[in-house]
Amino acid sequence: MAAANPVHGTYSAPPPPISTQTHTISGIIVHVHGLAELPSSVTSIACLWLLHPRLQTAQTMAPIAADIISAWNARIDHGRAGKHPKGLIAVSFDQRNHGTRLVDELHNEAWRQGNPRHAQDMFSCLHGTAVDTSHLLSYLESYIFHTPTAPKITQHLALGISLGGHAAWHCILSDPRITAAVVGIGCPDYTRLMTDRARLSKLDTYTSSTPPGANFLGSKDFPQALVDSIAKHDPAGLLLPGYFDPSSPSSEPPPSKAQLDRFKILVRDRLHGKQILNLSGMDDKLVPYAAGEPFLKVFKRVLEEDTSLDVGFEDVLFKGVGHAFPRSMVERASEWICGILGGEESGVSSKI
Repeated sequence: MAAANPVHGTYSAPPPPISTQTHTISGIIVHVHGLAELPSSVTSIACLWLLHPRLQTAQTMAPIAADIISAWNARIDHGRAGKHPKGLIAVSFDQRNHGTRLVDELHNEAWRQGNPRHAQDMFSCLHGTAVDTSHLLSYLESYIFHTPTAPKITQHLALGISLGGHAAWHCILSDPRITAAVVGIGCPDYTRLMTDRARLSKLDTYTSSTPPGANFLGSKDFPQALVDSIAKHDPAGLLLPGYFDPSSPSSEPPPSKAQLDRFKILVRDRLHGKQILNLSGMDDKLVPYAAGEPFLKVFKRVLEEDTSLDVGFEDVLFKGVGHAFPRSMVERASEWICGILGGEESGVSSKI
């Protein structure tokens, strides 16, 4: 399953140009978009962390940075951003083993392209992106603002696409400083996603058992150490462990009261006061919505039943969209981010 560029063709015309500064932070080349466009009146800054797709680079995200920053600055210019609006910058960097950090091209490929460690490589990369984001977040301000009167970064958001979308889930779950995330064509259930990919790839470790998939978890293609890591960091693995049975994915019982109670405790601890926008293509075959749907159903049920968890979640399916982040998704993400910056709150909703 090769990954095409899901951002390719997003724009019929390029967005307005926007400034970019490049810094090397902790050995990682970091691109900071929008510093020159900051209104002189702002004293606090929101930072949008942009996480690119598999097989792409940080440069893929530059047009999206320009689009969203321009939209927010236009709101400020027209007095539609509140009395004391924040400024907005965006940051992009190459994910591990991508772009300037590329070590081995094969390790970015899937099983069908001859990479026997596809599951480990992709999960460790996207988890590494979340770790890198938190690390860079700690040091970014010291590189771009140097004077006592300089504005402060007071808010952090993440937007990821495809592999970056998977990583955006990790970012919002793992770092309390990141309070909002746009998940673009990503999946919150890595185990279910990769089990289905193993089925489509006809891996022996999936097909050789009766029923198929019974021995896949813990096999050489999905080792136990990977299962253990997923249980610590993946949304479904962390919040709903053991819920997915690869040998009978369509006959899972509802979560028990004990599972739901644990789920709520962790959501309150990790996501209280945060907001998430989940954007998916109805015709996506590479990262099908169905792979994350069972987890998302439980997630939305928990949020609706206990509003004190205070988690805003919007789940939007786009008709006729495959594994892509088209203009319609960019506009929805931009509108949502501007709403967050303007102090608007969201509840729990699903849209098509």
